[in-house]
Amino acid sequence: MRRFFFSVAVIILIVLGAWRFRAKPAVAPWQAIAPARAKTAAKWQTIAPAVEMRTFSTSTSTAFNGAVEITALRTTPEHLKILQGETRNADQWREDGKFLAVMNGGFFDKDGKSLGLRVSDNKQANALHDADWGVFFIRKGKAGVLHTREFKQKYDSYVNISQAVQCGPRLVVDGKTTDLKPQVARRTGVGIQRDGKVIIAVSDGTLTFSEWANLWADSNGLDCRDALNLDGGGSTQISVKTKKKSREVSGLWPIPDVVAIR
Repeated sequence: MRRFFFSVAVIILIVLGAWRFRAKPAVAPWQAIAPARAKTAAKWQTIAPAVEMRTFSTSTSTAFNGAVEITALRTTPEHLKILQGETRNADQWREDGKFLAVMNGGFFDKDGKSLGLRVSDNKQANALHDADWGVFFIRKGKAGVLHTREFKQKYDSYVNISQAVQCGPRLVVDGKTTDLKPQVARRTGVGIQRDGKVIIAVSDGTLTFSEWANLWADSNGLDCRDALNLDGGGSTQISVKTKKKSREVSGLWPIPDVVAIR
């Protein structure tokens, strides 16, 4: 009798184990919302006039808990401003400029000097860098992203360009992801949707370039026709404060230039 009950117990344990570790249906990374983050907003929410916010979790094999939180803001080009100056954290940039939101911008050197083109309110603050990067810019009220080479060939004058930041690599070109190196880091980016609206976003956790690019391109993700990667790693940070919403993702060090929403 003991042997009988022992055999039954073993069979039950095997069945339960098989049930627990059964194969799960495959889903796109940005569709896999972490159960512990059920309150995360999966849809765009208006947090200020012409400014929307979306926070959601994306599954990834690089995260210890299997998920990385994304904070994204969407607005129209005229609300964006590129700034350059003394190194400060995103929340300091936001408070000093009385902005609704601030996110880190492009690359900079060990001395805190921005690398690549910067244009702020029609004033060029830094020269174009001859590198295999891209340029996000606003010209005559419309946003665009071009490879450095294309941008240089098309615009020898910045007269009509109100804002610009050069960085890289480009993540999405005409709705398709680009070939990217298999590097892992916290991410920052800027993209343009098909209706001309601009999205800025950061990942509060590490992603591969491919995971990051796919998120920007997919219709269930950020759904952008063009997107540019900005400085990431320890520079990644965002500060948001409106009457309806506050959000802080801290970086590891202060930054010399930012993308702001006013």
